[in-house]
Amino acid sequence: MLVKNDTISREEFHLYPTQGLLNDPNGLVYFKGKYHVFFQWNPKACNHKYKEWGHFVSKDLITWERVETALKPSLAEDAAGIYSGTAFVKDDRLYVFYTGNVRDEAGHSVASHQMWAVSDDGLNFTKLGQLFPHPEGFTKDVRDPMVWQGQNGHFFMILGARPDNNIGDIIVYESTDFENWQFRGSLITGELAEVRGYMLECPDLIEFDGKQVLMFSPQGLAPDKINHRYENIHNTGYLVGHFDEKTAHFTPETPFEEVDRGFEFYAPQTLNAPDGRRIMWGWAGMMTPERESKVPTIAEDNWVHVLSLPRVLHITDDNKLTQAPIAELVQPLSVNPEDVSGVGAYALNTQADWLINFGDDLILSRQENRLTMTRKQWESDQYESREVTGNLDEVLLVVDKDIIEVYTDNDKLTLTARYF
Repeated sequence: MLVKNDTISREEFHLYPTQGLLNDPNGLVYFKGKYHVFFQWNPKACNHKYKEWGHFVSKDLITWERVETALKPSLAEDAAGIYSGTAFVKDDRLYVFYTGNVRDEAGHSVASHQMWAVSDDGLNFTKLGQLFPHPEGFTKDVRDPMVWQGQNGHFFMILGARPDNNIGDIIVYESTDFENWQFRGSLITGELAEVRGYMLECPDLIEFDGKQVLMFSPQGLAPDKINHRYENIHNTGYLVGHFDEKTAHFTPETPFEEVDRGFEFYAPQTLNAPDGRRIMWGWAGMMTPERESKVPTIAEDNWVHVLSLPRVLHITDDNKLTQAPIAELVQPLSVNPEDVSGVGAYALNTQADWLINFGDDLILSRQENRLTMTRKQWESDQYESREVTGNLDEVLLVVDKDIIEVYTDNDKLTLTARYF
């Protein structure tokens, strides 16, 4: 991957900020011959007190150009930040939907507003204001709009939400004209109690391989150390199921599964490529505030966090999500485990056990059908591990300057981790 006009390449395979803090991918879309990746960005500091939409553009998914910020705070409803959202192409125009954040004098977030803007060229946007009033029965934490058009021709919007009862939810709005939106209630009424937490962020309802998939990022799940689930501060998962356009409810047909089993992966979004591929990026930065504040790149060069590799998604016949880096970007070398060295993409094909040591900071090991990722946490020098089980005879490692991604079990298991 090449980012034009960057004098120093901080990563070989991943998108990264010039300065400050990079956050969620937003508004992923193919529009007028170009791929657009917007992202949460605080160019002023390596914290979350301010957000605008940074913007990458590419014609081929390999060479990317940084262009001017797409959206900055400028209205009363988004004065403290342009928060996460999505993009939708209609009548040859690019519409983006986002959450505007408002803070009080003490810096505390006090309100959120669902906003939209439009562009004819994908670069210059005109804000169109607030879409609808804040829904009753919900805290200020309603955010991350995602929009699609149903089979009935109507437009649907889902939002992550925290109700007054602090049981995480996803809510639905419907529109027949793209401008006026009717509240339809909860997308997942009475279901999924074990994975609701107190807040559900970044919902994405997508269709590919003939299946409908709901992704979201719960906050507040208790870790399951025995089964090695939900071990990060917040997690992201998916359900395969069916969205009923009449009732505006999603009925899951599978249990909730984590998208990535490593240390850092959160808030993914997807786009449809012209060749029909469904491609996903995630944020490789969800960590505790203490860990985030001590990421080594902050002290070294005043920047923090990267996006994951762009991954092609598929659903297997037994409703399992598979992920693989796009072929344009990753051409792996077939090597033995002991030959993995430095930045690169490596394909391991062996039935034997192995161990790869990336200095003292990160260790990958295989023992029969168990893969263990062990990392020394930089803020504490304590070691933590993540563990998965599956068919490990083929493993793809993509090693960048300070992030590693692991794909195995026929692409059904993925682990992402920052390391320094």
